[in-house]
Amino acid sequence: MATWTSFLALLGCSSTAQNQTVRGPMSISYSLERDYRLNLFTNNSSGNLIGTHTTSYFNINYQGKPVVLTSKEGKKAQIWEARFLTDAPKTAILATSNSIFLITDDAGQVHTSTVVGDVGDLCTYQWLDSEHGQPGRAQSSTPTDNSGASRFLSGGRFLLVDERSVLDVHTLAIYPFDLISEGSIKRTDGFVRVSTRLVSFSPGKTQLVFLGTRYNNQRNRSEYAMLGVDFVKNQVYAVPFRPSDMQFIWAEDATSDWFATYFDWTTDSGGKEILSVHPYTQHPPWHGRWAQDPGEGQPIRYELKPVLPGMFDHFMSWAKKQYPAIEPRVERSEGMISAVFTINGSVFNLYVRDDYKSLSLQSTDQTLLRTIGDQFDGELRKGRFQEGFSEMDPD
Repeated sequence: MATWTSFLALLGCSSTAQNQTVRGPMSISYSLERDYRLNLFTNNSSGNLIGTHTTSYFNINYQGKPVVLTSKEGKKAQIWEARFLTDAPKTAILATSNSIFLITDDAGQVHTSTVVGDVGDLCTYQWLDSEHGQPGRAQSSTPTDNSGASRFLSGGRFLLVDERSVLDVHTLAIYPFDLISEGSIKRTDGFVRVSTRLVSFSPGKTQLVFLGTRYNNQRNRSEYAMLGVDFVKNQVYAVPFRPSDMQFIWAEDATSDWFATYFDWTTDSGGKEILSVHPYTQHPPWHGRWAQDPGEGQPIRYELKPVLPGMFDHFMSWAKKQYPAIEPRVERSEGMISAVFTINGSVFNLYVRDDYKSLSLQSTDQTLLRTIGDQFDGELRKGRFQEGFSEMDPD
């Protein structure tokens, strides 16, 4: 974004500082700047080649005097996001520019620390303990007009900053960690983080858990592991797992509930938290999930994976007992079984595909679809119809 901002001469002007927010000896105010850029990557219904873009830049004062932040090159940093940390033990501001800075009141003096260096045009913040001790939803921030957002940040104690550092808001300690260097990947035996989505936060609040993967060329398949990150000591380790034992098919399956089902936390003699696979003698029953295509407003569908063709008959036998009036129209072809039937006036489509090893139930009646899917899922969770499941990628 900054590239296109500077592509053309900066035409426009800044307003005077306004909307000042004060906490202790520090204050935050902002000014708005409008620049002109090419409409190459933005929705441009007017068809104009050149469009405008407004950015809010924040000014931070300490005891009435400006706090000047500088980049690694020694240039003045333009702050495009600034928030007070509500639950900090003293007045503290998290400010975002080319780096993310922590500004605090230190015994009558202003003190500045770098939380994360080299930030691009998108950074994220995520509370690690805001949802009953587990991670909340990640929030993203970009250099745009952020003037209408709250100037206060709260929700937990531990804040994951730009997916590279943890800030303990109660102590203002900063813990950067490394997941991408050659040494880090070597310590995890070649497993790398699949995505930046956080899976879990340890009970003792010392470790983050991400999903990791590596490719096995000999077996021609991906292998998976949980990556435990001790952010206090900046140490990382891998806990490999067998997907077929854990109803794991794709990365989206690695939710906090899934993690709690198949993994355990223990502590060693020194009190360090250790992550391990739960030693099931009999694994929990396989069940379905609610799937949705990308995009807002898309309908949900009930899915089972991986299944054998016989799951079609299991589902239809169950459905006929629950809804005796249905009269399905069934079609069987190579690699596909499908059925169309009506329940309470609503049309349902059922598909079982060999290539995806999947069962999919769809309907425009989303309320009744949810009811039927949840009912059948309840039967699966009791251990019924488990013979209808297969292995997506058997060893």
